Amino acid sequence: FQAEDGIRDVERSRGLGDVYKRQAFAGIANDINAIFFNPAGLINIKFFTLSFTHFISFEDTNYDYLLLATPIDKSSSLGGGIFYDCTGDFKEYDEFGDFKGYIDNRDILVYLTYSYLFSDTISFGINIKGFYSYLYKYSKTGFVADFGTLIILGKNPDTYCGIVIQNIGYQNAYIEVKDELPVNIKAGLGLKIKILEKNYILFCFDVNRLIKKDELPTLDIGIEINIERILNLRSGYGIRHSVKKFSFGIGFTLDNFAFSYAYEPMYELGATNRISLDIYFYNEN
Repeated sequence: FQAEDGIRDVERSRGLGDVYKRQAFAGIANDINAIFFNPAGLINIKFFTLSFTHFISFEDTNYDYLLLATPIDKSSSLGGGIFYDCTGDFKEYDEFGDFKGYIDNRDILVYLTYSYLFSDTISFGINIKGFYSYLYKYSKTGFVADFGTLIILGKNPDTYCGIVIQNIGYQNAYIEVKDELPVNIKAGLGLKIKILEKNYILFCFDVNRLIKKDELPTLDIGIEINIERILNLRSGYGIRHSVKKFSFGIGFTLDNFAFSYAYEPMYELGATNRISLDIYFYNEN
């Protein structure tokens, strides 16, 4: 994520989408990826969970992230994660066209997440995030917070909504000019329709509005089809995004392992690929 904003690229590159696996998730956050989309949803974690993702993008951009989460008791959960991003080394040339070496650039983002079950239908969550960004010989750091809530609206079909305020905090400048933090309001709606005993269809809708930017809200629509609690077929569509529109994904769950793959074309820029592995440590007691 380049020097312009230490968090903006981290947040937008996942789209969240799926960060990783999904584009829209704030309104139905029910697994470890709630850390990104809606920290209140981390309350749905029932076992210690570990997740690793490798992201392959265009122009030699790659990042890896590691997440973990665990329930504390019946009314609270704790989680965290670390991201490391880098691109292929930039070559530096002087005014005469002579090669001077390579320019180092990298970003690190650390999450700490807590969620609390306020009632049978309402949960709250908070993210504390710190980041460090380095480009050439310049660097900057910052600390921000996310605040989210997740509400169960109804059953049969299961209906949920979530509201999140993201990236409230502080960052310093690379040199002299300090960029505005991408403070964002995210609202999501989720609908889960059960089909027979072991199948369901999940619909998700997320709206994002950057507070300090003159931009129209973006809308992400996602659908997931679960078959026999083993196979997941996913697709998403983004509205008012600059380059990304469609995304596609597939997932498999076997015992205490879940594997996911997501593909997102970016038109003339190329395409992104995400590979994720989740591990569930069930308590046999």
